[in-house]
Amino acid sequence: TGPFPSARRPPARDFYAAVRYLAGRHGDPECWIGKGDGCSRFERPRVLDSLVRTILSQNTTDITSQRAFASLNRAYGGDYAKVRDAPTADVATAIRVGGLADIKAGRIQTILRTLTEEQHGVDAPAEAQPSLEHLRDMDDEAIKDSLTRFKGVGPKTVSCVLMFALNRQDFPVDTHVWQLARTLGWVPKSATREQTYEHLNRVVPNELKHDLHVLMVEHGKRDGHGAAGIRGAIAKAAAGGDSKSVVVKSEQGSPPAAVKIEVDAPPLGEAPASP
Repeated sequence: TGPFPSARRPPARDFYAAVRYLAGRHGDPECWIGKGDGCSRFERPRVLDSLVRTILSQNTTDITSQRAFASLNRAYGGDYAKVRDAPTADVATAIRVGGLADIKAGRIQTILRTLTEEQHGVDAPAEAQPSLEHLRDMDDEAIKDSLTRFKGVGPKTVSCVLMFALNRQDFPVDTHVWQLARTLGWVPKSATREQTYEHLNRVVPNELKHDLHVLMVEHGKRDGHGAAGIRGAIAKAAAGGDSKSVVVKSEQGSPPAAVKIEVDAPPLGEAPASP
């Protein structure tokens, strides 16, 4: 099943080895989680905040998207009813630093207006607040259907909301994860980002998805898409030279301040169970 049914399926050991190596090189991902969409597993952000921040992060850097969201909050005080009803040009001005401001402003306002009408009716009062908190009680597939109907909200954006805001076991694939996955042979060189997302969500162990994603993104930003060190760690693990455990900090359904869980690497050669 999946986009590459005949391709080699990386053993779970490879992903554990990658997390060990990357955490050793770049540090605990919790130290810098949220620089892009601003959501940490140890916080409980509004789901709508996470969606807006992720939209603002598209086609720009973490720093500029963070500045754009901060500017939006300064302009409208975190009141999405005010963002919804403001002139689009004014919203675009508030997020201009993040790039593609006119497009992003229009898309954000369309989402806010649609949510308001669905939740409060066509004659909703001006103070009616749009919300996405109801997504917390929905399953992953229903959430994906609910969000991807909006223009500009694709698999990566939804996956970030699932993982960072809703603490679900999903594995977003941005350009860094995509390039590194192809370099490491976890997907074929011809794989698209969408195919990479579908494939890796099937093979990456759930308990590693958060940390592996964050670490791969950080590695791409700091060191580029070379993967010699990761390859070496994987080869060492395959030879039985690294049996250290991986610290996993949360699982689906865990509270925001989840207790750390020690998870031993699987036996050599063990592949993850088929979905």
